[in-house]
Amino acid sequence: MIRGMGKVTSLLVAAATVASLVPFSGANAAEVKRISSDDGTIYNAIAYKDGKAYIDGEINDDEEAYYLSNGKFNKLDDVDSGDSAALFGEKYLDISDGDYTVDLDKGSVTDDDIKGDTEDDAAAALRKKIKDDTDDRYNETEANTIKDSNHGDLFDLIPGAKYNKVWYYTQYKAAQKSIDKNVNGLNGLDSAHQIFNVFTDDKGNYIDADYNLGKVKVTTTASSASGTTLTKTDTIENTNDAYDAADGIINGTSVSGSDKLSASVVQDRVLTQDKDYIYRLATVKITITTGAAATISEINGVKVDPNNSNDIFKVENNGQVVSFKAIQKISKTQASGDIDDAKYAKTVTTYALSDKDGKKLDAEDLFINTSGNVVTTTNYTVGSGKLIAYNSEINNNDKVTVRAYTLKSSSGFYYADEEDQSKEDCENSKNQGAAVQTDVDGNLWRLDGGYIYKFDNTDDWDKVYRVDGSFDEFSVYDKDNIVAWSEDDDVYSLIGGKQSNTDPDDTPVVKTGWVQASDGTWSYIKADGNKATGWVQDGSTWYYFKADGSMATGWVQDGSTWYYFQSWGGMQTGWLNNNGTWYYLQSWGGMKTGWLNDNGNWYYLQSWGGMQTGWFNDNGTWYYLYSNGVMAANTVVNGYNLSASGAWV
Repeated sequence: MIRGMGKVTSLLVAAATVASLVPFSGANAAEVKRISSDDGTIYNAIAYKDGKAYIDGEINDDEEAYYLSNGKFNKLDDVDSGDSAALFGEKYLDISDGDYTVDLDKGSVTDDDIKGDTEDDAAAALRKKIKDDTDDRYNETEANTIKDSNHGDLFDLIPGAKYNKVWYYTQYKAAQKSIDKNVNGLNGLDSAHQIFNVFTDDKGNYIDADYNLGKVKVTTTASSASGTTLTKTDTIENTNDAYDAADGIINGTSVSGSDKLSASVVQDRVLTQDKDYIYRLATVKITITTGAAATISEINGVKVDPNNSNDIFKVENNGQVVSFKAIQKISKTQASGDIDDAKYAKTVTTYALSDKDGKKLDAEDLFINTSGNVVTTTNYTVGSGKLIAYNSEINNNDKVTVRAYTLKSSSGFYYADEEDQSKEDCENSKNQGAAVQTDVDGNLWRLDGGYIYKFDNTDDWDKVYRVDGSFDEFSVYDKDNIVAWSEDDDVYSLIGGKQSNTDPDDTPVVKTGWVQASDGTWSYIKADGNKATGWVQDGSTWYYFKADGSMATGWVQDGSTWYYFQSWGGMQTGWLNNNGTWYYLQSWGGMKTGWLNDNGNWYYLQSWGGMQTGWFNDNGTWYYLYSNGVMAANTVVNGYNLSASGAWV
């Protein structure tokens, strides 16, 4: 019971909460599709397009690893139930860390380590393309030895390529020539940080990620000999070149600002990718050479205020060094030119991790913590062109916190426009953890309380499917290809493709499960193609269908017992408020009459089911029940003594 409320009040609140969750009422009636379930135990599943999937479980009493295609469960040779299976690239499953590979498109199994071989081939192709003529930028020894036994941990998959082509990231030690020229601020760093970050596809087509910055417009100011303020604005496009700051006076001596302005970038974390771009969190530093007269006053038209702790800009060295966190959107396409013979990205846009005024984001903590360190538990995806950050680990995997960001510009300032935060419940299973998934298009999905939801890429979730309430795990390829299941309850659902385990060429396909008529009524089609009538259990929920096959709602009398079915069809149990009268439906659904003990309190339900209040006589004994239905006991009401049993004495 909710503290401070009587039973009736708290039940009204509960009833209102339940009503808000009903999927088949009002405007949402046509938007949520019911999915039938089948008996069987699934331990792991990975959905794929066209109704295909990898299923590890016990189907039709056989515990196997299956390939599902055309509605048939085909046993996979050489793959055993319980083997680890991880998605790789566009269509492959890596089985037991490279022992076997399953082609999800064909259902074939090979003993090739496609994941490992692809990584080795990509590293070899990258090494071949980089080692020639790039010694002005990269250390020649590093260029010849990347991805050997000493460097294997520096070649990692870029996240976010679910069912898409893979990209990798690695690092190269800078050549001494680059260090001597202070390219990307390397001079003065310790040797471990004198590196360049490189992204590559599986063919070795790479981009150096630390050269192109896009356009960062920097305004600098200095004092003239007459005391007036001199201003200079220059646009920094890369981390190799020097740019001009404002001229000025130091101790009466004129100091030129020519070639005194530069920028550097440090990769904090590679966030995700889509088809055309890689997204990373980086620290951009703008520096005026020591000894120059100018200081940095604006970046991309936004004032730099060293006294405002809420600004994204961190000001050091008396205003001659300004750094800020940024999201960089880096194209996978190479530019036509090169830098010291190394290839770089055709386009890069640097978006400050701030609002349009340069203020810190409300949800900055999804990227960096209060100490300024990178948050490694947040995941990222790109949906409908927006960067989506989501984190369930901060909620013990019982809820998922989500923010959507539109990377945009206003008056020349590039920033992350954040939407309102969403924080919603999700299932938490022993195998998957939080039931939150991305699909082939980068959309975000979650499973909770018998519903599968799709994030609207703004700040809300749309109910898409109603499934068995016991489900706590699922796998998503796209809206039309999903597998959901509960291992503990031995039940699963297949969304998309054919859901019959017979050969479609031999047996006509019969539409089974839930069907909604044009008038909005629901029916349940059995395997024989006929509408169900009477009682039907779907998953753990009971429904009742009238003689014409339509789903019953409201009161139904079956034999001598009354039952109540909610507006979405599920059988009611527990307390029910119907048109202002309280009823109690027992655990098996039957309407209760007579005395009821609920959580230590006694109630009386009249012969027609309604909860009794006030004075009433039961077989010659008078009792008093408060307005919330609870029987009075060990008290005095209106001058009448009531015993511990509630009887008037």
